[in-house]
Amino acid sequence: MINPLIFILISLGLAYFLAEIVKKLGLPRVVGQISAGLILGIPLIRKYLSATDNLEILSFLANLGIVLLFYYVGLETDFRAVTKNIQQSVLISLFNTTIPLIIGFLMMKFLFEFSTLVSLIIGISLSVSAQSVSLDILEELKLIKSKIGSLIISAGAVDDAIEIILVGILFSIFHVAGSDLTLITLFVEIVIFLVIVVIARVWLIPYSLKFFDRQKSTTARFTGALLLVLLIASFAEFLGVGLLIGAMIAGILVKQTIFKDEKIPNWEEHDIAKSIHLISFGFLIPLFFVSVGLKVDFSSFIQEFWFVLLLLLISIIGTVGGSLIAVLIHHGKFKDGIILGWGLSPKGDVELVIATLALTNGIISINIFTSLVMMALLTTILSPIIFKKLLGIHKSKKLS
Repeated sequence: MINPLIFILISLGLAYFLAEIVKKLGLPRVVGQISAGLILGIPLIRKYLSATDNLEILSFLANLGIVLLFYYVGLETDFRAVTKNIQQSVLISLFNTTIPLIIGFLMMKFLFEFSTLVSLIIGISLSVSAQSVSLDILEELKLIKSKIGSLIISAGAVDDAIEIILVGILFSIFHVAGSDLTLITLFVEIVIFLVIVVIARVWLIPYSLKFFDRQKSTTARFTGALLLVLLIASFAEFLGVGLLIGAMIAGILVKQTIFKDEKIPNWEEHDIAKSIHLISFGFLIPLFFVSVGLKVDFSSFIQEFWFVLLLLLISIIGTVGGSLIAVLIHHGKFKDGIILGWGLSPKGDVELVIATLALTNGIISINIFTSLVMMALLTTILSPIIFKKLLGIHKSKKLS
């Protein structure tokens, strides 16, 4: 058996190498990171590298990466951005989320005759978007402050809020499905968790942030932030709300506390977020995406090729079409709706977490998991290419 340290070295090194290659091709790094897992998952390589102990270590680090990913999402969730173009942003988010969700759910439930829970998982996976991909492209093209950039950011903020609700509901269903809990018991546990959230916002987080800030040390602030997320996430897991929802809420609470409490320096928000970003995106989250690629079954992909294609079409048509309908209702331009829709189309983070947890809990099969991963990978490859192309055409027409 290969040494676990060497296995992590190979996994992280290959993920970084492929991420740099796809970045030069104008694609998101996540494509390279998942591709690293696909390569390591080739039977001959997997047999040599991926012994049981190595996979368990990778799984632990990947799970920790997921927690920090959701914490970072919470830290970066900017509800103030929602106030920009509020009516149009809400309209766009509702349409580009609900249309693929409803179409996906109905087709899975009645055409493929999957269970309600499996159909819901697939529907939600088709509806949530990876906003970080779009933001990277906007930043690269220096369009963050443009009209289309502002709309994508504000619509993305509303998407995040909807995403929190959908994922929260789904994780609660996971919890109920995997235990003997009743809905009444779950409701009581959620109420208890909300009380804990209020206590954390009013007393625990402000006091903790001030306490860990005494040394004016980035290390101390990072330790404090990490302790807070693990504590709140643990309470959430114990009370059935879900570990990841607890992590996301912890991030939101920390951000709101720093933003509203005058006694806590505002730069701490960026300090903590930067530290979490470094360890998450530099180490743990790439390993999560490698682990996702490792779980993919190539034979399942070949068998389910047309199913993957169907999921891809539902995701893209639902998101682009939903965005277009919302823009037209708001008396916007057709081309703006199409550009916006492609800008909000990439998948590749939360939906992969949902698929991974569903597979781990035995709710979906390896065939469905593989199909969802390949759908996410294809949208993450196609969306930036078409988005950039449409933006280039749009800019050239304005200049001519």
